Parts: sequence; C-alpha cells; structure tokens
Amino acid sequence: MMRRPLIFALAAALFTTAAPVAAKPKAPKLDREVWYGFEFLGNKVGYMVARDEGTLLNDQPAYHLNRHTVVTVKRKAEVINVESSTDLWVTPDLTPLRFKNERREGSEVRTVEGYRDGTSFVIRRALGGNLEERRIPMKGLRLAMSLDLLLYRGLSKGKKWTGRALGEEDGDVHDYEVEVTEAKGKGKAQRFVVKSRVGKLATLSVVEPDGTIETTEVVGIGAKYTKMPRDEAVNLTAELDVFSRGLFESPVPLPPGHQLDRITVELKTKSGQPPRYKADRRQKVKRKRKKSVTLELSTDRAPKKAPRLPIQNKKVKEFLKETPYEPLLDERLVATAQRVVGAEKDAWAAARAINAFVFRHIQNKSLARAYATAPEALATREGDCTEHATLFSALAKIVGIPTRHATGLVYVGQKDNVFGYHEWVEVWMGSGGWVAMDPTFGQDIADATHIKFAQGQTDSEGLQEAGITAAAVIGDLDLSVLEYVTVDGAKKKI
Repeated sequence: MMRRPLIFALAAALFTTAAPVAAKPKAPKLDREVWYGFEFLGNKVGYMVARDEGTLLNDQPAYHLNRHTVVTVKRKAEVINVESSTDLWVTPDLTPLRFKNERREGSEVRTVEGYRDGTSFVIRRALGGNLEERRIPMKGLRLAMSLDLLLYRGLSKGKKWTGRALGEEDGDVHDYEVEVTEAKGKGKAQRFVVKSRVGKLATLSVVEPDGTIETTEVVGIGAKYTKMPRDEAVNLTAELDVFSRGLFESPVPLPPGHQLDRITVELKTKSGQPPRYKADRRQKVKRKRKKSVTLELSTDRAPKKAPRLPIQNKKVKEFLKETPYEPLLDERLVATAQRVVGAEKDAWAAARAINAFVFRHIQNKSLARAYATAPEALATREGDCTEHATLFSALAKIVGIPTRHATGLVYVGQKDNVFGYHEWVEVWMGSGGWVAMDPTFGQDIADATHIKFAQGQTDSEGLQEAGITAAAVIGDLDLSVLEYVTVDGAKKKI
C-alpha cells in the first residue's frame, strides 16, 4: 500500500523530465540608427534621428522604433523650437502593441499614447490640461510610423499596401497607401521610389535595397529629409523666418479693409500646381487656369434674421462638435460663455458679443505660441490669430452656434503694404448661411481682403489641411491685386 504513491511520484518525475523545454522567444534581427537633416524652403532648420531595433516586450518578439525630431524657426523676433519624440512597439506582423508621442514647444508639453487591450487599442491624449481617453478597434490597425518597416521586407516595382493607420502625433485613424512606383539601377546601386499617403499628408521617398530611406520629400510644401552623418545633421546652418516668408506684397497700397466693398486678386503658383482656394458667396471665381485663378472677394453681410439659440440643423451639426483644442465641457469655457452671452437668444447678437470679448480678452498679441487650446488662450490671454479663432469657436459652440475655422491671407496694413497668413472664423446663421467674422481684428464682418484657402475645425483633419495649406502657400504662391472698389463706389484698377 505504501508503494503506490512512490510509483506515482516516480512516474510524474519521469514525465516532467522528459517534457520538452519551451524555446525562449528571440528578438527579431534589426539594429539601425540613421540621421537626417530637415530642410524647409531650401533652409536647413532641423534634424531627425531614426532608431529601429528588434526586442522583446513582455517576452514577446517585437520591433521598437524611435523617431526624435528637432525643428527651429523664427516668427518675426520670436524663436520657435519644437522637439518631438515618438517610441512605439509592434509585433513582427506590425500589430500595434503600444506607443507614446511627446511634443515640446518651450515649456509646453503635448502627449499622446496608446496601448493594446484585447481587441481594442486605447488612446490617451493630454492637451492643454485636459485628458481624453477612447478606444478604437484593433482589426487591421497599424501605427503610422511602423509603416517604415514595410520597406525592410523586399521591395519591387508595383508593390502596394493599404489600410488604416493611427497617427502617433494626433491619436486619430487615417487611411493609408504605400506604393513602390519605380525601381532604378541594380545591386547595391539600386534605389526604389516609394509614394506614401497617410490621411492628407503625402510623401515621396528614395529607398535603398535594405529598406533604409535616403530622402523623403513632403509633397507640395517644400519640406525634405535627407540622410547624412550625425554631425552634419545636427548642424543647423540657417534661420528661417516663416512669418516673413508668408507675406505677399501688393503692387500699390490699398485702403483700410473697412473702406473696401470688394477686391479682385490673382493667385499664381510657381510649381505649376493649381492654387488652393475655397469658392463661396463672398469669394467667387472670375477666371480659372492651370496655374492661376482670379477671385473676386466682397464684404459679407450681416444676417437679416438670425436664428434662435441653440441652432439645431442637421447640415451643420458637425460644426458644434468638441475637438482636442476645443473641450466644450471645460468648466472655465462654459462659465465664460454663459457670462459673455447671458440670456441672449439671438444667434447673431451672441456671436458679436463673443467676438468683442475675444478681441478684448487676448491682450498679448504674441507669435510665441504655435497653437494653443481654447482653455490655454482663455487663461494666458496670449496668442495670435489661431488662439483668437480657437477661443471664439469654443465659446460659440458652447452656446449653440456652429463654427468653423478659415485659413488664408489678409491685408495686414498700409505701412508694409502686404498680405499675411491668417486665420479667422465663420459662423452659421441659418438662412443667412456662413458669415465670416474676425476676432483677431475685432471685425464682426470680416473685410473683403480675407482670401480663404481652407476651412475646417481644430481636429486632426482640419489641422492637417490648414498646416499643409500654410506650408504650400509660403513656398509656392504669387499674389497680385488687380482691382478694388471702395464702399462709396470708387473703383481702381491696378
């Protein structure tokens, strides 16, 4: 009777000893560091280092990618230094595991991070003191930066990948396309041309046979990354004043904007691409050619009968939504909107009250910040046209006024006789349609010199469109004023 447990113990020991030992997971083979200089409009204004390695994450084979970017430009007397760092981990088949993006501008820090949780990917975005968390389905999802790993897997002309990619800097999902469009040379001298698009951002890269990217050009905006030694990459040889490069001189001085009824301008591009513009009731196309367009711009009109608040219309409900830069439940914004508008139910009267408040409230008209949130603009009382527009938009949406941002050019004064890059707002007034207002200048009706190139919101799509448009305008546009008519009917051809 005492022998049976002993037999069982011996049998268990034998079976245990004989069982195969599980193989220890191995990290994928990859260890690469490449430095790039960054040029904008022919000026070397920054650099990037790309580090890729095979690793183990929680005993799971994974790729770890890091991209660290530094860009320094000027906006008049202000030096803007923007530093961005992204770390991400994906499985060998590029399934996302986790990532973190940190963007620093001076003392300000913006973070976006995410991690896999079962069949969902959790996104956390910290912006202007507000924390947003949401979940998106994992199925078919890629991280945008991990698309570089596709280039390591053997390239050939015609090879193509498509799908959904999560942008690490904005935390939003975009459609993507990657295609090898051309193969040049043979052997070690062979190079592949790869065309990529994530959302609205398109790039054109030259890639070596082993997947190393030699150059990447951001299509249409004059930006380029070029592989080079580290010491050369970090040596910034030029200072670029992006504000001054965004100024366009008029051939003759114009009257102040409030004295103009309409103005006719011609936009030409140097690249041969069609000029960017938005046609609407106050900005009409008179003539259109391949490389140019002639626009007639008129002063908008106040609505004859404004709708009651809150405005409810299915056509424009998307322009009442919250964005990362306009958190509509923020207590500071809600209290301010209620105080400024009070019991007013007339939408146009409420919009005018908000416009006057924002114009007065932001006292330090500064170019030092690239893009602040509405709560930050409210708290600091500092900013340029983007902060004015964002604060206005948030307050207007809170009381029920659909609002969108407009970006383009505006005549900025008789002293320098120039048009400059600008942002303003448009509010929906029911049968009165979209009405342009300018909180930066305190104009209830934006004057006729506002030339609109893009419109949207402070979400990832709208900000991407505005940024691409701004960069394209700075490097590629010529502007001519052909004619103007004053409010008293005087006409002058130029």
